[in-house]
Amino acid sequence: MTATFEAGTTAATTINPTSATTAAANHDFNLGIAGFRYSDLYRAEKLKELAEKFYASLTEENPLLHEALTGYIGARGQGYEQKTESKILTDAAPYLSEFIARLFGVERQRENLLHAIREQDPIWKYKFFVQRRAAKKFTPEKISALNLNELDWAVSELKFAAFGETLIHDDELSIAEITVGLLNTEEALTKNLERTPKTEETLRKLSAAFDKLKDKTFGRVFAQFADEINETGAVLQVKTVLILLEAWSAAQFFAHQKKWYSLKTPHTLDYQHLVHLTRENEKIPEAMHGLDKDLRRRVGFKLTDDRGTVRDSLYEVDYCLICHERSKDSCSKGFH
Repeated sequence: MTATFEAGTTAATTINPTSATTAAANHDFNLGIAGFRYSDLYRAEKLKELAEKFYASLTEENPLLHEALTGYIGARGQGYEQKTESKILTDAAPYLSEFIARLFGVERQRENLLHAIREQDPIWKYKFFVQRRAAKKFTPEKISALNLNELDWAVSELKFAAFGETLIHDDELSIAEITVGLLNTEEALTKNLERTPKTEETLRKLSAAFDKLKDKTFGRVFAQFADEINETGAVLQVKTVLILLEAWSAAQFFAHQKKWYSLKTPHTLDYQHLVHLTRENEKIPEAMHGLDKDLRRRVGFKLTDDRGTVRDSLYEVDYCLICHERSKDSCSKGFH
């Protein structure tokens, strides 16, 4: 059913079921996959052909993934362990994304978006470092014994002396980039991996920074933590700096002062009380009042927030991926 509008009157009439295809044909154009036009997206048989094109391209690019994906589809997901299912789908997603971008000729826009997304990658690795490593090693009791002002100064001195290139970013991304670079360097050194130019650059910058900072706050704090490491040379330097960052990060995590996504943890929501309300008049219990800090004035009929940033969205995606392989993604599966 559809509505037609004539001279101020409204009438509901039955339309031909092919009208959607007709409308698409009036605005038809060639797609980025040879042999397909926009109107084909409304035809079941052409969609089947298009899907076969995707599977054929996946066969060429990643035969093993193609076999796993088609096997999963053929079984309709039955009998697959949750983590296996999750890995198949998430591994296939980038190939499907590239195929769709090629289909609509938006490869450049997709690359721009990928660049913006990858720029944020260190934050999610740093989040893992903070919550799975730093916060477990440096408990609130251990942190209480540290001089937090000295820790702050030491981290700032390190940032400016060795990693000045990260200062173009906000504080969260800057610290995340530094930490992830050191983690990669630690892995290369301790596992005897081939040293990449990035590893060599990190070691060179650290060495130069130590010469500048040995008599400053960083040098004193470094000496305190270095006693815990039974290593020498570059390994000692990298591991000790990471302990310093563990202590500093754990302090930020437990202080709850920085509104960083890498320090944020999920919490239980009471869906019946999503907004905190007060009832100030006992005689009129139905009279409710929100907190003043949450009050936002509506201007006309426009939204009163500015929607999310790329980082806002990626925080949710990161959480979704964690939940998906554990079958905890209630937003898609519902509550059991």
